[in-house]
Amino acid sequence: MKIDFITGYEIRFNKHPNRKNNLKISAMYDLYKNGYSLQKIGKLYRISRQAVYDLFKSRGYELRTKKLSGLIELDGIKFTIMKGGYLRGTVPNQGRMTMQKYVWIKNKGHIPSGYVIHHKNGIKTDNDINNLELIELIKMSEVFNPNGNNQFKKNDKTKII
Repeated sequence: MKIDFITGYEIRFNKHPNRKNNLKISAMYDLYKNGYSLQKIGKLYRISRQAVYDLFKSRGYELRTKKLSGLIELDGIKFTIMKGGYLRGTVPNQGRMTMQKYVWIKNKGHIPSGYVIHHKNGIKTDNDINNLELIELIKMSEVFNPNGNNQFKKNDKTKII
């Protein structure tokens, strides 16, 4: 491993050790080690994120791995967090489904039409069967949207005179 004594950067050469950009790539990697993303480094040096990745890879620099957040495994099925905060996974022979639906069907059986599963404590990732309850869709829409109209609320067609 070579270190440039002026800048203090670790220098790794590619197949062409006489290229002039080796110090530049070392400086870029130093930014990467300090938490900059490949995309940010690319913007700073006016190259694409993929070009930065290729430069680091070709010189053998170690790259960070993607952090998997919100991954929960249940019965061998991997559930990940969706945008809305619910966990969703692919259940064999049934396709994509939310974790609360999977837990309910596994413990209590079929979910009747017009009903939804509700988390009692409001925490969408707490899918313990004791935290789940079956609520009518109309009742759910009245509780969480009491003043608004939606496709599940029954509208009165009475006129006020």
